[in-house]
Amino acid sequence: MNLIWDKLSDVLLYSKQAPLLFNSGVFMSLFTIFLMIYALLYKNVFARTLYITVFSYYFYYKSSGAYVLIFIFSTLINYLAAQEIHHAAKASYRKRILILSILFNVGFLIYFKYTNFLLGNFDALLGDGKFKPLDIFLPIGISFYTFQTISYVIDVYRRSILPTRNVLDFAFYLSFFPQLVAGPIVRARDFLSQIPQNIVFSRQDMSQGLFMVLKGLFKKAIIADFLAQYVDIVYGNPAGYSGFEHLMAMYAYTMQIYCDFSGYSDMAIGLALIVGFHLPDNFRSPYNALDITEFWRRWHMTLSTWLRDYIYIPLGGNRHGEERQFLYLMITMLVGGLWHGADWKFVFWGGMHGLGLIIHKIFSQTARDLEWNQYFLRPLGWILTFHFVAFLWIFFRAESFTDAALAIRQMIFHLDFAYFPPFLKANGLVFLMMVLGYVIHFVRHEDKERLAEYYGTLPLLAKAAILILMIQIILQVQSENVQPFIYFQF
Repeated sequence: MNLIWDKLSDVLLYSKQAPLLFNSGVFMSLFTIFLMIYALLYKNVFARTLYITVFSYYFYYKSSGAYVLIFIFSTLINYLAAQEIHHAAKASYRKRILILSILFNVGFLIYFKYTNFLLGNFDALLGDGKFKPLDIFLPIGISFYTFQTISYVIDVYRRSILPTRNVLDFAFYLSFFPQLVAGPIVRARDFLSQIPQNIVFSRQDMSQGLFMVLKGLFKKAIIADFLAQYVDIVYGNPAGYSGFEHLMAMYAYTMQIYCDFSGYSDMAIGLALIVGFHLPDNFRSPYNALDITEFWRRWHMTLSTWLRDYIYIPLGGNRHGEERQFLYLMITMLVGGLWHGADWKFVFWGGMHGLGLIIHKIFSQTARDLEWNQYFLRPLGWILTFHFVAFLWIFFRAESFTDAALAIRQMIFHLDFAYFPPFLKANGLVFLMMVLGYVIHFVRHEDKERLAEYYGTLPLLAKAAILILMIQIILQVQSENVQPFIYFQF
């Protein structure tokens, strides 16, 4: 009896050591049970909305524990704020409610994510040890759902959307479990209209959804998690590895973070499709970009467009001259960097991307005027862009500026390609996974779509065989514990 209760408590109760993850067997089992019940309810709009919302809150509880109560509180406050903004007659009153709502959301984010960062900086400036860090747990996904609530309230204020008909619809939109903890950042204007629609399951959507889930699992559980084992070793002791090993770690992490985050997005999009909803694309082969502007049109696209629409354009965009435009670009990217983490290395990462965007805008017109652009500048642009992005990922992964500087110094002053044969001998499978990741990434988008279409034509037994094969490969290459997604920390 105790054994049965222990198993039930593992499933039903939150564990800080084992949060519920898409790439875990527990989630797959729960999702299968969820689908069985969902098949009986999905034709009734109210029943399916309530059912998915309850499951989403349970999913968030299994990820963040009692912090689900804060999430519910935030949902209620933002729902009421949007209703008040919509029905208010006076423009000044509407604006006050908007400002208060933004301050409420940003205040929550600052408290949970940036309090200890601010205290640490105050203590470093004063140097007297008075500002001790607080024991604050960062709720998973708070950065994502905060941006969603802010965009929703602003869009209601701009009258570009109507507020939800009731609090349940808003709770459903904000808590929808596939995208709740790590995006994509879904706009209300793209999602709310789907809630009352009749869901008609097509073979194409179901196959596409399952294909996206399998693709995401492959990226995350096979490529990203395997590369993480090597990356973690190198960055865990940066002084103990040569410049060549650091170079390989840079290339490995460049692929790891892409496969990890885009793998989550693929699974989120796929799971949503399986239950009848559409989420926006979040990645489109970002390392194919020929310049840094194009990179940000391909990488984490829902964040890029959010920053553009709610920070860059409201600041002034390109409407006030080139110098002001560069300033607004830099501010936007600094905000984007800080959004990723409460650490100066993330601010630096964002600032360097802002500088890259500015430099590209300065020289892009000159480059376009050159007739030999496509024969020389295009491949050069790709090489520079890829290595600029890969180089900056060092600051993203390193534990500190000191470790990042050490890794860079090793690559500059102690890079010896004679290390390649022993590296290949000791880490042959790591190198193979890295090459496989890049090969898959650089496959043309049209060919990837054709592969998805071909998967949809396969018989059910073939699809089941592919799923079983995927599970077996994951079991063979995974480490002892299921690895959380990198962007859960943001």
